[in-house]
Amino acid sequence: MNYKLAIYCKTYHRDFQRVSKLLKSINKFNRDNIPVFVSCPKSEYSLLLSTVGKENYTYIEDEAICELNPRFLGWKSQTLYKLNAYTQIPAENILIIDSDGFFIKDFFLKDFIAYDDVPYTQMYENKYMMEMEKALKGGNYSTNGYSKCMKAYREILGGKSNKIYDYGPNPHLWSTKVLKHMKENYLDPNNLDFTSFSIAIEDKYPGIHARETAAYGEYLLATKCIDIVPTGPFFKVYHWKEMWDFEQGTGLELEENIKENYLGIIMQSNWT
Repeated sequence: MNYKLAIYCKTYHRDFQRVSKLLKSINKFNRDNIPVFVSCPKSEYSLLLSTVGKENYTYIEDEAICELNPRFLGWKSQTLYKLNAYTQIPAENILIIDSDGFFIKDFFLKDFIAYDDVPYTQMYENKYMMEMEKALKGGNYSTNGYSKCMKAYREILGGKSNKIYDYGPNPHLWSTKVLKHMKENYLDPNNLDFTSFSIAIEDKYPGIHARETAAYGEYLLATKCIDIVPTGPFFKVYHWKEMWDFEQGTGLELEENIKENYLGIIMQSNWT
């Protein structure tokens, strides 16, 4: 069976408690019974079972998705698993959600599928993050590592735009048609796969970290191999503790207000 949409979470042992919260929220709010897939290393599966049980999701071994390259250990390994997960998930589109996310209200296929099997594409100028990075971090979004990464991928893949787009934040909504198109029309002719392509990006642009969202978003921008129906974030994401602290007492942090604009919340595990 090929689903119109599936939800996928790549996780590991330190995040299993978070995955438990995520799965409970999906079970509560998943009104169209969108199927859920979870992957972790084979060696950690028994711990996953004891933590979250085995109901309401399909398990995939990380090892079945791709071989882990030594260049992509730790948090960087997610790039390769997310780019290759479509080979193990029978779906036209995949909503890729991290372990530290959870839904806060009912969600439906129509929240993610624009029409037929065409998903919405997260592609927008993230001016809110530009403001927050300057105000809370003293940084400059237009010259930070993210912007440099997008420019690098665009130079390689040939997208036409002078603007820096955000293709997220998590959860990411991808069409498997785009990933297959990239493999068949770009990677295979150049004797590459997603791993060697990611390594080549990092080697050509020192200091740049390969990003799965850059590969998907910039390739789609360059080829337009599916219709682009733009949208913003699906979840409210607190990237830094400073963002959470900034909102306290304003009402912006209240779940009842967040659900007016978002389907869920991510409290990034690097600070929670």
